[in-house]
Amino acid sequence: MEHLDRPNETVWDERRLWFDEREAAHARAGAPAPSEQACALMIDLQAVFCAGAWSAAVILAAAIIDCQARASGTRDGDVPTGVDADTWRWLRALRNRLVHEDRAKPALTIDHQWQRRAEWERHARRAVEAAFAALYPGTSPR
Repeated sequence: MEHLDRPNETVWDERRLWFDEREAAHARAGAPAPSEQACALMIDLQAVFCAGAWSAAVILAAAIIDCQARASGTRDGDVPTGVDADTWRWLRALRNRLVHEDRAKPALTIDHQWQRRAEWERHARRAVEAAFAALYPGTSPR
């Protein structure tokens, strides 16, 4: 099964460089102290992103934003500082659909793993950007 194989080194490096560049773009402006757990989870987020585990990247990005929101005093239900409200609603809804399966209409299927990889990669990239926005609020990446 090709999706269980690790990506070749070139693909892994392209993904790692994209991740590193996006973080650097957000971090340039500085930020308040990020949550310890959010930072620790970022390591796992980068690993699953580079591996192409797109749904795991979405779930971890949402968890990172939750950690950072709690650390910064954001009340439950409020949009986390730095994260666009529409993006936060989209991410929370997608994360919830992934974590709380609707058997009649699953968010992710085996067919998606084969046929919709590009779409799931776009979801993962958007989720990673949201996690960076939460960790580095007030930044505007270039």
